[in-house]
Amino acid sequence: MITEIGRTTLLVDDYDDAIEFYTDTLGFEVLYDDELEDGYRAVHIGRSERSSVGIWLMEPVGEDERALVGQQTGDQPAFVFYTDDCRGTYETLSDRGVTFLGEPTSDEGSVHVHFEDLYGTKIVLAEVADSA
Repeated sequence: MITEIGRTTLLVDDYDDAIEFYTDTLGFEVLYDDELEDGYRAVHIGRSERSSVGIWLMEPVGEDERALVGQQTGDQPAFVFYTDDCRGTYETLSDRGVTFLGEPTSDEGSVHVHFEDLYGTKIVLAEVADSA
């Protein structure tokens, strides 16, 4: 049976701009960046301690895909990024220019806030209390 979800893909307008945002602004690492024999550039970002999990950044092929950049999941979040300090991370990322769609909100067992990447892709930042 399936035991874990790994990488997902995200359409981006420009590899280098996306790499800068996801690494310099959000703190991810480039885990793989190489041009393959067919001229296709493969870029994977994530965290080195969980290298099987991450995001493949992909430039669109054609106008139909280009129209999906920032809108791949409609108006719904594409990802949930977990943190151990939602309010502190919110402050840090706000200082780095990240566009938040409100302020952190608390509910039973979590603190969360929505933000957008440089293309308008919606992302949830969440702090979840330990269940132990």
